Amino acid sequence: MKLSLYNENPWHLFHDMDKDLGNFWDWPVEKNKHNFPACDFHEDKDHFFISFDLPGLKKEDITINYENRLLTISGTRKEEYQNEKSHFVEKFYGSFNRSFTLPSSIDEEKISAHFENGILELVLSKTQKSKGREIPVQEGKRKFFSNPLKKSAG
Repeated sequence: MKLSLYNENPWHLFHDMDKDLGNFWDWPVEKNKHNFPACDFHEDKDHFFISFDLPGLKKEDITINYENRLLTISGTRKEEYQNEKSHFVEKFYGSFNRSFTLPSSIDEEKISAHFENGILELVLSKTQKSKGREIPVQEGKRKFFSNPLKKSAG
């Protein structure tokens, strides 16, 4: 008996258009998207949070680099059944690499990564400068600019 996988996606015609529109959005920009690893990206007032699904990998299989606003997660997933007859393979095997161009507001010294049960979680702290603040409005006479529209006498 031959096993085959039937996966007809009615949206496959829109794949290229979706990919092109993905380049239209400004942030975060992903440089080289693959189906593996799956990724979630969130933020709050003080941090960015990135989570990757990396089932079957060990900590030693993963490399994380951050340089000039480019965050790159790479690694290798080794094939489990190299000498066996496969009927079909859906899992990703081999090298992978996901890169994101991040805002300049990342505090490079405060990036942390944690790997447990096939989940890689990164926490990227925002710089103090990037958090923003409310500017109080003061009353009284202007100090820095004079009124350029003053009428001259005479």
